[in-house]
Amino acid sequence: MEAAQTATPSSPGQAPAGAPPKLAIDKFADGGIACLRFSGAIDESFEGKKLAATVKAKTLILDLADIKKISSFGIREWVDFIKGLDNVVDEIVLIECAPKVVDQLNMVGNFAGKGRVFSFYAPFRCDYCDTDARVLFQVDRDWEVIKTMKPAERPCDKCGEPQYFDEDPSTYFSYIVGQGSFELDPDVAAFLSSKLNYAVSEASRKLRVDKIIEGRSTYLKLAGDLDGSFPREKLAEGLEGTVIMDVAGVGKIEPAGAAEWRGFLQMVTPSADSIFLLGVPPVFLEKLTRPEDLGPKAQVISFAIPYTCNTCSTTSLQPVDVEQHYDVLKFATPPETKCGDCKNPMVCAASEGLLGHLTTLPKPSITADTRKWIKDVLNRKPEKKKVATTVAEAAAGSRAGSFSVALLAAIVVAVVLVGGFLVYRNMQNDKAKSRGLGKLTAKSAETRPDWASKDTPFSAFCNDTADGGMSCVGVSSPAPTEEDALDEAQEAALEGIANQVAVRIEDPQWKRMASIWAQTRQARMAEYEKDPDSTKTRRAIRDSRKQVTSLLRASAGAAVPQAPTGKYFEEYENADGKRYLYFVEFSLSASELKSMVEQYGHTEKVMGVTVATVFPMVAWRYPAVTKGAVVLGVEQGELNGIGLASGYVVLEVGDNTTMGAVNDAVQFKEVAQNLYDKIKVTGGPFQFRVQANSTEPTMFVKNIPAPKKVEPEGGGSHSGSGGSRPTGPTGPINTWDRVGGSRGGGRDDPTQ
Repeated sequence: MEAAQTATPSSPGQAPAGAPPKLAIDKFADGGIACLRFSGAIDESFEGKKLAATVKAKTLILDLADIKKISSFGIREWVDFIKGLDNVVDEIVLIECAPKVVDQLNMVGNFAGKGRVFSFYAPFRCDYCDTDARVLFQVDRDWEVIKTMKPAERPCDKCGEPQYFDEDPSTYFSYIVGQGSFELDPDVAAFLSSKLNYAVSEASRKLRVDKIIEGRSTYLKLAGDLDGSFPREKLAEGLEGTVIMDVAGVGKIEPAGAAEWRGFLQMVTPSADSIFLLGVPPVFLEKLTRPEDLGPKAQVISFAIPYTCNTCSTTSLQPVDVEQHYDVLKFATPPETKCGDCKNPMVCAASEGLLGHLTTLPKPSITADTRKWIKDVLNRKPEKKKVATTVAEAAAGSRAGSFSVALLAAIVVAVVLVGGFLVYRNMQNDKAKSRGLGKLTAKSAETRPDWASKDTPFSAFCNDTADGGMSCVGVSSPAPTEEDALDEAQEAALEGIANQVAVRIEDPQWKRMASIWAQTRQARMAEYEKDPDSTKTRRAIRDSRKQVTSLLRASAGAAVPQAPTGKYFEEYENADGKRYLYFVEFSLSASELKSMVEQYGHTEKVMGVTVATVFPMVAWRYPAVTKGAVVLGVEQGELNGIGLASGYVVLEVGDNTTMGAVNDAVQFKEVAQNLYDKIKVTGGPFQFRVQANSTEPTMFVKNIPAPKKVEPEGGGSHSGSGGSRPTGPTGPINTWDRVGGSRGGGRDDPTQ
């Protein structure tokens, strides 16, 4: 989004007319969210009360990255500004706070009022090249580092040598630590990411989908980034009639996400009578609303483009109804509109390319009844979502009305790691009969064993044993041969073991790994439940379970039983011929179970990255991955900034000559640390081959600069608490200069 023009001198908070403005304030707004971006000095010319009176928003974001100075009179005006917001806004979020602002937060009571700091800059210093830098910290992403008050050294962007934190950490971080960590509201994250291009955490931008169905009309509301994880098959399933998609909350659009979206529209088009897009944001409008993108049935009902008010210096996205303004849009002309605050005319701030694209939009063909229903849906108050406690509730919620993909995915992970209920669908009913197995013609024992207590096809269930061990039973699908049924039951039982091991690992950070496989597995099992006779679906599940079993046996070794402790099958006959339902039991002792929990739950931390050995269930998402280390978290350290993120699987580590396979977490730590120590002596590329999505593995590279060779003057050295002092580009560094004795510049006195 284009930046707003600098506020005029007559605006609140500015210098008097005729004087150069000491403080510039840019304003941005979208619905109930507004942002004020401050740049310059806050002093006696800042009129806090007047500025507060102009704010009209439920959530106010204060961007304080470019605050250069805050005088004592400016502090008084600022506090008046914050107090004036108390009854105006519901929430205040401070972002990218400059060090000057952090100083005042630590010293001045009520400097932030009811506001909370989401991100702030910390000063770092490089003595090797005599440069200062600012590093952005975010309370959701970097909380573990913030609360320790011990930021690690980091490579200098200019020379590559280590930079150190250039403040007293216990003082500098005191306010932030006392405030605590929090996550952005999804709507605020969407505003910052998509409207103002701020970097926010990946979790805050994960796609969420809400759904409402009434008669033959379906309303879908999307919020978040559009990337390769877009669940097009899941969303397209069952869509028919009139489909309305509210995409106002869509932020960044990655190429893979754009491809998934086009595929989604192609899947929906045959079954839908009409498809309408609402609230299309600028980036979506430019990338995904060409005639070839929309196809024969999709139409843009409304979109939003940026307008700027030169009177009150506010830039905001203004909604445009395509049908209402079609006669001017077809000439690439934006409709006229007025500022919601001062009622003066606004100027369209959209690019020429975006305006030129408006001529390609078709004139919508929408009935009055559909428009009325859309208006009714948009005016409804959002319902408070109930977190399902059973799979039946989760499934019923997705069929009956509103649901959230992100919420459902969270339920999947939670249930998988609490009891395995969803993963193995322990439905205690007579589904075998209802699915038409036919007449029972034979069985391997006179009576079904007690351990075969549930007969849901293609499922597994586990029970604790009296000695502290565990028994897991797998049930096959109605297979055409006895051999097939036996293999299916064994694979289901062994996958059940893997799931129960995951349940027993208590490390919260480790549990995040379940997000890699949970959604993929749930989707495939849902496909089977919908059509149990589908050979393709059955084969996909068989292949995934076979990979899980293979990885479990290879990595857990002797802890996995080599042979079942119980087998039982039943033979049925129907019009299609014979069908076999097989039951297989595997039993683990307490020591075997404990061994696997300890082995897979073990984590290692190296250079700021926490990893765990690849868990067998990962094979559902990445069938080609047979070993490696899964990234669980990335903090400050030598590997921060290379591109590694939670959920990525590191397969190999190497330099420009060799790449070595990573078998597990322990080996990753050893190989990565040794290789880094080697490369930093000579310089060169530090390479990782990583499985980051369902496509081919990606190579991540971090170039480590060679250390500079500097000869000390006079053959001496400068000693300090840490050994010899570093030298600058022209000789040894004078400690008196470093702390400000004779060096110009530096930070101002924070109490000025």
